[in-house]
Amino acid sequence: MLSENKPDALEALTEFLYIVPVGLMQFGMDGTVQIANPLAVQLLMPLAPNGDLSNAFSALSPLVPDLARQVHEFTAQSGIMLDHQRCEVTRGTRSSVLSVTAHRTHGGTNLVVLDDVTALVEQERQIYADRQRFRAIFDNVRDYAIYTVDPHGLVDEWNQSLQRFGGWLPEDVAQRPIDMFFIEEERGAGRMESMLARARATGSVEMEGWRLRRDGSRLWANTVLTALPDVEGAVRGFVAVSRDMTERKRMEDELRRLATTDPLTGALNRRSGQALLTEAFRRVPVDGRRPGVLMLDIDHFKAINDHHGHDAGDTALCALVAVCHDTLGQRGAVARWGGEEFLVILPSTREDEAFAVAEELRSAIARSQIRILAGEISMTASVGVAVGGATPENMLHRADAALYAAKHSGRDRVVLSAPGSFDDMSSAGSRPA
Repeated sequence: MLSENKPDALEALTEFLYIVPVGLMQFGMDGTVQIANPLAVQLLMPLAPNGDLSNAFSALSPLVPDLARQVHEFTAQSGIMLDHQRCEVTRGTRSSVLSVTAHRTHGGTNLVVLDDVTALVEQERQIYADRQRFRAIFDNVRDYAIYTVDPHGLVDEWNQSLQRFGGWLPEDVAQRPIDMFFIEEERGAGRMESMLARARATGSVEMEGWRLRRDGSRLWANTVLTALPDVEGAVRGFVAVSRDMTERKRMEDELRRLATTDPLTGALNRRSGQALLTEAFRRVPVDGRRPGVLMLDIDHFKAINDHHGHDAGDTALCALVAVCHDTLGQRGAVARWGGEEFLVILPSTREDEAFAVAEELRSAIARSQIRILAGEISMTASVGVAVGGATPENMLHRADAALYAAKHSGRDRVVLSAPGSFDDMSSAGSRPA
């Protein structure tokens, strides 16, 4: 039965040798070639001395000069004698790389496998070049930090850019959660987990905020966290790219400050004060607390300018705003309403509280000393107070009228306007200095 099938087996073996995509050569211990498939002949013929392929040791000498020694020194009955040794060869004008593997078979014969790996080597070289190029970029960027994060949010790999970015060293960040870069106010409450979940769901997430340097100082950073899926689409980690935007943030804040504040005193400008007051009126009153305003005007301000000069007047305006900021704290905001007139906005207050704040401010202003070139001068201010009303305009009108009354009743005092009071009074052009 076996003898009847032997021709079929040989035919199948021959067909296999022809179609297999590698060169195959079987040889004995003396190097005599027993079998060589067409691809082996094609690969070795241009290299073998005189094109002689009868002896494997001679035919393969341009690739493995000591093949005979390796074959005879291999004492195992079977196994790999030479494992994927790469050899660069030139045939005409074409260079190529061949991989050579030599096996000892159980029958005591030897088998060489030849593979043209030129394309694979070129791919590997390109991948290596790309890695070196990217590494050079990652390690030498100045305003960016690029690092990888594992699926649990732990820093996996970092580069020198992270050290320049925030002074962080490898031992500081390796296997630490990325929220170590967050300022204390932003840590916890599942913020990091939420950020990772969003990146998984959408592919990437972008955020801006204050981040920590190694020395504890802060920088404003833009960070893009991008998910890295594997071939099956499962997220195997993330790459984070953070950019130092501190200078841009400083410029934006400065532009915002210039657009919203009075350039001389640093108080809010009138437009910003009006916006703040409008916003306060949109809120629903809680426990009877409503928006309130204090309208302040420096007494005899013209006399300060006339007797000491306009520089002294400017100094007095700045001193008044400084006193207001120091006295108010977080309770209210100060806006320059015009000339020597200022508006203190109390977003949520009661009449008794607003009056108390106004008295506190009036007293602090009266105690202040203003240093000018000629020495020190003092000043006082009159204050009109109004809380609540149908509209911001109604409340401002009542505060202005109360200020008018404070001026006419002796200055350096506070007058509280109740809703409905002063409605018929007009202060335009009649308020004393």
